[in-house]
Amino acid sequence: MIMSNRFHRLFVEHPQEVNETYVEHMGASMGFCGKLLKLAGCAFVHAIIPGLHKSTVSDAVREMAPGMTRRAHEARDERMRNAGVWDVGL
Repeated sequence: MIMSNRFHRLFVEHPQEVNETYVEHMGASMGFCGKLLKLAGCAFVHAIIPGLHKSTVSDAVREMAPGMTRRAHEARDERMRNAGVWDVGL
């Protein structure tokens, strides 16, 4: 019982919070991972050669932020609904 609760918490709950399956969530997370790894490389190059990638990282982070914020809000709202503290009048 403990193992199934832990499994559910680790692999099922959060993807459900953002209305995704485990595989869909993995894909979205890997997409963010790929972008962030690329940006880390750009930041490294910029650190060595300041004239390159002058705004690449900051532009990309600003572009990614709304989507990540939306997903975080969806997850928070779902956690509140599941906890029984959701009140649409708030």
